[in-house]
This record gives sequence, structure tokens and C-alpha cells, in this order.
Amino acid sequence: MMEVIALIVSIFALIISIGVPVVEYARDYRINRINLESEYFKDIYKEHLVSKLPKARNYITFDASKKLIGTDNLINELQELLVSSLYFKYTNETFYKNLKDKIQALEDYLVGNTGIQFSNQNQANVYKNINKYMEDIYKMISDAYLGKKK
Repeated sequence: MMEVIALIVSIFALIISIGVPVVEYARDYRINRINLESEYFKDIYKEHLVSKLPKARNYITFDASKKLIGTDNLINELQELLVSSLYFKYTNETFYKNLKDKIQALEDYLVGNTGIQFSNQNQANVYKNINKYMEDIYKMISDAYLGKKK
């Protein structure tokens, strides 16, 4: 009986001694992948998020006849952002597709409202909606950078 218990303990110890390195390897691999991708996120998105998108957003305004104008700069910058994101089309297709959908939603909103005359109250809503779309894009990129999964 004692020999059976010793055998079971030995087998259990062997399983643990094999399992621990496998788990460690998988954890290290995941951490290294996240670190590598975080470098790509910095290289790809820093200039877009900190400089280009906010500057392009500032061109959006309403003219004297209360029509939305100046959306072309932001639309062009959103397209540049999507092109810059092509790396993720091949390495994280879900992230790329979701980002593309969010960018497309903002572009559609901008195109659909450009040249339309708005009352003062509706102008505030347009700005609020544009900011919400942009916040969603920023949050999605930030969450992906931090390794958060949805």
C-alpha cells in the first residue's frame, strides 16, 4: 500500500515538474507578444492620436449659413489611420475589423452631415456625436494597446 502511494506521489510530482515549464513558456510567450505589439502600437498610433487626428478635428466647423464644413481633413486622416493599421489586418484581424468599422461609422456620419444646415442646438449635437465617435476609436486603440480583450 505504501508503495502505491509513493508511486502516485511520484507520478504527481512528475506531472507538476513537466507542467510548470509548459505553463511558464506559454505565459512568457504571451507577455513577449504583448510587449512586441505594444511597440507596434506606439509606432503606428502615437502621431495619429496625439497630433494628426486632433488637428484634423479642429478644422470641422459651421459656416455663416450654419452648414457643416471642414470634414475633409478628418476623413483623410481617418483613412491614413486605417492604412497605418494594416499590420493588424494580418496579426489581429478582429481588432482591425472593429477599428475599420468604427472609422467607417465616423466617416459615414461626417459625409452624411457635410453641407447640411443645422440650428444652433443641433450644431452642438453634431460636435458631441463627432467627439463620441472619436472617443470610441481612441478607447478601442488604447484598450488593444493595454492587452484588453473584448
